[in-house]
Amino acid sequence: MKGCRILSETEKLHFIGAGGIGMSALAQYALACGKKVSGSDCAANEQVKKLSALGVKIALGHERGNARGADAVVYTSAVADDNPELQFARDNGKLILKRAEFLRCVEQAHRLSVAVSGCHGKTTTTAMLAHMYLCANKSATCMIGGEDLTLGNFTYGEDVFLTEACEYKRNFLYLTPDVAVVLNIDNDHLDCYKNMDELIAAYREFAGNGIAVVNADDENAMRAAGQNSVSFGIKNPAMYGAENIKKDAHNRYSFTFTEYGMKKERVNLNVAGLHNVYNALAAVAAARNSGLTAAEAARGAEHFKGVKRRNEVIGEIAGVKIVADYAHHPKEIAGALSAAKKPLVVFQPHTYSRTRLLMEDFCAALEGFSVVVYPTYAAREQYDFAGSAYALCSALKERGADAAYAENVGRLMAKIEERAADFSEIYLLGAGDLYDEVTKRLKKYDKV
Repeated sequence: MKGCRILSETEKLHFIGAGGIGMSALAQYALACGKKVSGSDCAANEQVKKLSALGVKIALGHERGNARGADAVVYTSAVADDNPELQFARDNGKLILKRAEFLRCVEQAHRLSVAVSGCHGKTTTTAMLAHMYLCANKSATCMIGGEDLTLGNFTYGEDVFLTEACEYKRNFLYLTPDVAVVLNIDNDHLDCYKNMDELIAAYREFAGNGIAVVNADDENAMRAAGQNSVSFGIKNPAMYGAENIKKDAHNRYSFTFTEYGMKKERVNLNVAGLHNVYNALAAVAAARNSGLTAAEAARGAEHFKGVKRRNEVIGEIAGVKIVADYAHHPKEIAGALSAAKKPLVVFQPHTYSRTRLLMEDFCAALEGFSVVVYPTYAAREQYDFAGSAYALCSALKERGADAAYAENVGRLMAKIEERAADFSEIYLLGAGDLYDEVTKRLKKYDKV
């Protein structure tokens, strides 16, 4: 078995930004390996609370002294270069690792690694695969980029390593997976890549280390396929396909998956949307190419009940249900709203650069709905009016859309209460803090 000296030669690890979903999984892994773990973050979110409950000391706010006792410090792309804890680690010669570097160490500690990439669907597909491995009684470390409704965001094992792989700043190139899934490739993170050709080339490099599982219905994904690839799809010929696709009254799909033209197992999904047939096919193909039987893959897919913030009903106001979804790219928005009947859409743009670059696409995805735009979640970026929520709202109005801007959560809740009765459902879309802010305020309605 491969190893990594970081895990074998350090005892105390400190995680800057421990409240991030990916960082909290890494902190949990270090804890499961018997390491002493500490961390810091700006606020006490659900991941911070989870780590604290596991005995991890989490400092709220960033100070040099937070990293004093650590042998190694792990940080994310969201951490600024002048972070005092990062500066302290540099000044004192401590071992410093990017999140992606530590993820590589975890990969090297396992016999088999599987990584799921793509602009849309990574978390759901990874969570489905996690259920497949665990239902097959595999000893698997699974790091999920969201909260699976039954597994959370982390499981510990010693044989298989399963993770999401993010293309941002080429972070997925730190990994060398035995099975690499490419769900789709879209015009996202173009602040890090010169153009689509460069983005596709990065995916091709990522997928070239082992078996590549690629989407036959996504032209860009197929451009990333190498000689050692298997395909999945519904429309175009693929090695893994779906036949006899049916939909129930709740928009949940069932299908029979095929393998090289042969019918295998019936899969009954417990999550809604045709996009989840694609996610399930990708997971099945990855599972079959990493040692699982067809029956094990099908059973795991059916065991999956969903992920928080993926078409999740979080409460209601005035009898109107509120549905939260992580969608923050135009294609994800279109998918999230595809089965909506008469929704009021609340959208929080995610980063100024994405909003500016895809302004026309966002308008096209939203202009057919009544929309309330909430301030942009900046993440790592500085304010840019051209990519702001206000600019998006103005662009929608220029197209004749029913759009309004809510400058804070108080104004947002007032607008929702005022208009809720006119709609069949309220959709909260975005990957930022909108979900947490609204969920907190929904408690007064006793519906969460």
